[in-house]
Amino acid sequence: MGREQGSVEGRDDVLAALRDGPRASAARGRSVVLRGQAGIGKTRLMEAAGKRWRTDGIRVIDVRWNAAGARHGFDAVLDAVRREFSSLRGDAGLIDRIAALSRLCASPADAPGWASAVIAGFGEVFERIGALGPTAVLVDDAAAAADPLMLMLVVRRPGCLVLSSVRDEAAGSPAAAELLALADDVFDLEPLSGAHVAAVTGDELGEDVHRSLRAALGPLYGNPGAVLAAVRGLRERGRLVDGGGGGLVLADPAEPIALPAAHDLPRRVRELGPLGPRMLAAAATLDGLDIEELPSVAEALGEQLVECGRIVDRLVELGALTGDSWDDVACLCPALGAWAEAADPDAPRALRAAGVAVSRLSVPGPRRPAARTERPAPTLSRTEARIVEMVGAGLTNRRIGSALNLSEKTVEGYLTRLFARTGCNSRVELVAANLHGRLDSGAARGFAA
Repeated sequence: MGREQGSVEGRDDVLAALRDGPRASAARGRSVVLRGQAGIGKTRLMEAAGKRWRTDGIRVIDVRWNAAGARHGFDAVLDAVRREFSSLRGDAGLIDRIAALSRLCASPADAPGWASAVIAGFGEVFERIGALGPTAVLVDDAAAAADPLMLMLVVRRPGCLVLSSVRDEAAGSPAAAELLALADDVFDLEPLSGAHVAAVTGDELGEDVHRSLRAALGPLYGNPGAVLAAVRGLRERGRLVDGGGGGLVLADPAEPIALPAAHDLPRRVRELGPLGPRMLAAAATLDGLDIEELPSVAEALGEQLVECGRIVDRLVELGALTGDSWDDVACLCPALGAWAEAADPDAPRALRAAGVAVSRLSVPGPRRPAARTERPAPTLSRTEARIVEMVGAGLTNRRIGSALNLSEKTVEGYLTRLFARTGCNSRVELVAANLHGRLDSGAARGFAA
């Protein structure tokens, strides 16, 4: 007998735990969150759960984000309810409320009392939907809503199970943190095992291809989205050929395997602007970035040092650059680096022409920070100057981040780079250097942040 319809390779234990969720939501409603990195299989798992629930006779309302759903996500939810219109005809009063809610959502959002009226209207609609029978509401990438917590509160009514997903990189945001705190259950999706990855890609790929994929994708190899995207890219470029009985093999094993540009991680790096792929390509070319190297890297690339540091921060936040500390980071995996080098081939050429890549990669053994030399007083950006002032006032990284609308990790990154640039080894030394005029905080008086 074949596997049950709606199965997902390596996730059937989660599917089994979800199966009775809608019926268990009759008393007060429930909220369940799937959490994991982009491409780990959250969307596929939600689709499989929805398919099983429909087979069991449970109503499924599938919320799909679009440009129209920007106002708290309510418009997208209303569209999802309309798509289930035929299954809601048993309650004439419900149909009237949906029509009234449609008119209200179409009215100006800045009208007095608009938000409270919409919230009340959605609450009434989902209370009546839940009364019709067990209902599952699927909200993929819930953090995409302007106010995911409010959205969840109006949807989670008796009889309704809300199954939503949150990306790891978004889970630290205040809105997502509230969503996770509200959840009755949170399932953390781990990378798939090698056997499950092989099952996801099919039995056509030879073991050598899997070995190459494992080396190229590194920690992303257990991510079904990344593996399938990489295999699709190899197929499209004609790099998979018949190996004569042992499955498909790579036509040119020496050529790097790159993540396709359409994959989520390259897409988010591109959203940082041209300097995003450029700095990632630099990290790939140099086999990593040390904070002491940033000035020479920025000069070779013809970029502003402050902007290079800011982009490195963002790449670390995205997970595209990783490391044990912020002053020594490397590309997440060779496949991401190969994409970046192909996206900006001028960056590797510029580094080699300037001799940065040659000197960097010719040093044997572990990387060591360059020797410190006497230098002029470092010029602080506006943000750096404010951070130093707040450190002097005794504020923690968390409180500094709240005041400047930065994450605690970003504040830590700023301080790490300030320590490296100034030669200070502690917060006390940094504040003392500022008080004694050894830091140039002219940027705080209006220069670029």
